[in-house]
Amino acid sequence: MKNPKAIIILIVIIVLVIVLAQNAKAVEVKFLFWDFSTSAFIMYLIFYIIGVISAIIGMFWRRI
Repeated sequence: MKNPKAIIILIVIIVLVIVLAQNAKAVEVKFLFWDFSTSAFIMYLIFYIIGVISAIIGMFWRRI
């Protein structure tokens, strides 16, 4: 793998998986009128995906 971008992406994915695996306990989420219990793993994964989508939208927004 000579591509530095691919190496950085691979490192980020590995770190993400390690962090998510260490946070497998259940947490209770209260947001506005929702109240539910879920794994911290799922919540962090959702927040990560929302962050990536926000970054992509931000990159495209600058081009407009």
